Amino acid sequence: MRGSCLLVVLGTILSTSLADVCSPEQQSGWFTCRGLTSLEQLSSLPDSVVGLRLQNSSISRIPSDAFGRFAQTLIELRITGCGVEKIEADAFRGLDKLQTLDLTNNRIETIEATWIRGLSNLRELIVLKNRIRTIDRLFYDLADKLEILDIAYNELETCIGEDDLKKLTSLKRILIASNPWSYRCRPTMAYTFKRNGVNWIKDWSVGDLLIEECIAHEPGADVNDDILHKCVDRKSFESITPILPDLERKVYELSRMVNELRKEVDALKKLS
Repeated sequence: MRGSCLLVVLGTILSTSLADVCSPEQQSGWFTCRGLTSLEQLSSLPDSVVGLRLQNSSISRIPSDAFGRFAQTLIELRITGCGVEKIEADAFRGLDKLQTLDLTNNRIETIEATWIRGLSNLRELIVLKNRIRTIDRLFYDLADKLEILDIAYNELETCIGEDDLKKLTSLKRILIASNPWSYRCRPTMAYTFKRNGVNWIKDWSVGDLLIEECIAHEPGADVNDDILHKCVDRKSFESITPILPDLERKVYELSRMVNELRKEVDALKKLS
């Protein structure tokens, strides 16, 4: 009797654990899984998954053919905040219906061509907030149907060249903000995006204009990166210097108003 009760309890714990890991969404065929420690925990899902979101898990490595059994139906795969460091060659092999691959907020250091080999319908690749320093040149040859590329908030310094960009023949939008792009290549990359009709979102505004000005007018800045950086830093400071007195006056006025408001509040407290 006690043995039977123990089996029932264990079965209940196991089923509850699986329910906590993966749960269906309202849209048929879509699932969200959280707290995974292994991709083997996806074994409880049907082969007919259409959309799969893996969130807040501990999956440092994605092995080859990791999602192969979903090949006939999977169109969207999002692996976000899972600590992914290594994606093995052909990890997404067979997913020729996949349109969106989202790898946001992981620890990936390189975009490898071997990831997307065979993803013939991939339209959107998101690698926002990783540690990406390099992009495999072969990646551009394999991503001709890509429409959206989000590489923002990474560690990319080498700009995307026009020869590579031209291979992304379907690209409509690219997000590149918060990367330490080389000053020297920023203007050229911006011009390349504009020339090829790509909508691009970045986080430098007056900065790239200062870069162009320094390259054009600062002696030696066109060939020496140290001179170029010092020139941009100097001109950035010069551009804000005229507004500092007015800003200081506004801060003083705001501080005075806050002090007066505090006095009024203290007076009301005494009356009550």
